[in-house]
Formats: sequence, structure tokens, C-alpha cells
Amino acid sequence: MSEVQISIRVRPYDQICPLLLGDVTIPGAKATFEIHGRLETDFPKSLAAAEVSFNRYVLSYARGEGELVGIPAFILRGFRHRNFFVLADSDLRDLQSLRGKRVGTNAWSDTGTLWARAAMREAGVGVADVQWVIGPLDETSPGRGPLPDDLPLPPNAETLPAQDTLKAALQEGRIDAMTVAFAPPEVFRPDGSIRRLIQNYVEVEREYHRRTGIYPNFHIMAFHRHFADRHPELVVGFYEALRRSWEVWWTKATRFSEASPWAMADLETLAIDFQDDTPPFGHESTAHQRMLRAMCDEQHSQHLVDQPARPEDLFARFTTLQDTFGSATGRSAAGNA
Repeated sequence: MSEVQISIRVRPYDQICPLLLGDVTIPGAKATFEIHGRLETDFPKSLAAAEVSFNRYVLSYARGEGELVGIPAFILRGFRHRNFFVLADSDLRDLQSLRGKRVGTNAWSDTGTLWARAAMREAGVGVADVQWVIGPLDETSPGRGPLPDDLPLPPNAETLPAQDTLKAALQEGRIDAMTVAFAPPEVFRPDGSIRRLIQNYVEVEREYHRRTGIYPNFHIMAFHRHFADRHPELVVGFYEALRRSWEVWWTKATRFSEASPWAMADLETLAIDFQDDTPPFGHESTAHQRMLRAMCDEQHSQHLVDQPARPEDLFARFTTLQDTFGSATGRSAAGNA
């Protein structure tokens, strides 16, 4: 049987590089990978699958759409306490101090922004307790046009005018803080004019995890439903290939841990303190179920949806495919590594 040609859009995260490099393959498929492009749930039909915003994916299920078949591969995770920024000489030091302030963010509907608001809510600062300002971080990250699945802004939010940026607004005192996807370059300079709001963020994030048991997920992989209907075995095969790619990366990382001086310590933390989250696949573990429930609950609590999605619905179609095609595909994926 000839291989099916499929195109997949995904960023080149370390754990996915073995798949991108061909060290791991998808049984029955000849895959090409697009590592650039917009992160969007309405990705073109020329792509079989793409990396998508988890918040936007869950929103589509809350609205009863479900045109995408997501797979429980949590390929980008992290905490958002570290992603709040203020001027270096600011008196603000923690999330509680943001109450009544003007806070900038780069996109209202993005998953990271949802988890940032969740962190604020957990610290006692509600979505309505600040004035939100929406815009691009700086001139190197221009504002994108609205996406079809963007949510309407709440009454206490405004948008920066064209050519304006959050960094300029922060430096000029028009906003007090900002929470954005990527740290501005000033944060990595010893004398930088911008610093993190929470300077002991590692300690704060560890305490958040101990208290809530949540390790937030940002992005997943999803297939067009029409492709999943025609090639269900490839959907499962891709999932198994992602798992195998992660295993290859994990073996390499735990042997060399060359990325930073303390990378090995971080891997040990992941293996010991986050063992219910590691590896980042499946929705059966208590930790993953807790995170999925938190995502659905946050969307409702933040008034993004009238009725929350049900966590058990988010990957139900994939689970059915996995029950049918999983065992044989999994063996083939491992054998091709």
C-alpha cells in the first residue's frame, strides 16, 4: 500500500525534533512539516493537522462546533506567573498588587492570557478588577488582524491605536504592567528597564502547582475532521509518533542536559514532582484531568462562554479512534524509530 502524503504545521520544539528530522516516522504516511505559520484553528485544508491554541480549541467545543479532532498531546506547557512584566523601578511586586491597575496583554483569546487571568483570579484579582489594554508587545511583533474565533473584549478592555505598543505604553506610564507571551529583551539584560513582576517566580509557580495540582497546557495538535474520517489510522499513528519522539528527546536530554547549567535539575523536578504530567500525553491521569477541568471552568468563570465544555468531550473522538487503531499503530511507530 502506498504511503499517504500529509502536511503538518508544528513549531520545532525540542521534543518534536526527532520526528521532524525523520528519526521517528508515522506508519503509512509520508509527512512534510511546516514549522512556520499562524497558530489558528481555521488552518487551511491543505494541512492535515496543525498546532492550535488549546483555549480556542476548547472554546469551539463549548460552542458545539467540534470541526477539529484534537489529540491529547500537550506539546507546549508552562506557568504564566513569570509572564507579567513591569518597569524596573515599579513598586508592584505580586499579582495582588495589580488590583485597580491598567494591565496590557497581546491577545484576549490566547491560551496563555487565559492562564494568566486564571493565576490572577487564584491570587484574588478578578478579570473585572483591572483595566485591560490590548496590543502588540513592541514594533517587532506587530498586531495581527482579528482571527475568526477571537472573542469580543469585555467592557473593561480597550485596544491600542495602530502603531502603538504595550512596551511604549509601559515606558510612558500609560499602563502599569503587562502580561504577554514572550519576555521583552530588556528582561535578559542586567541593567534592563523592564523586569518580571514576580521576581521569585520559580518559587511562586512551584507553590501554585502544589496548591492546585495544575500544570497549564497552551497548545495541542488537531486534525481536520474530514481527514480524520478518511484516515483515522494516521491520526492515531501521528499521536504515537509524537509519543515516541518525546521518548527519544527525553533519553537525549537526561543524558546530556546541555541546554543550561541546571537543565538536569529541571528534568529531575519534572520526573519527580510532575510524574502524573510526564510524559505529556493522554487524558487519563489525575493531573491531566484536573488541568482539563480547570480549562473548562476558567472559560466559564471568565465569562468567555455561557456553558462550559465538558472535559470528557474534548478528546472523545480521538479516544474512539485509538480504541480501534491504537495497538497495531503504536507497535509500528515504535518500530520505525
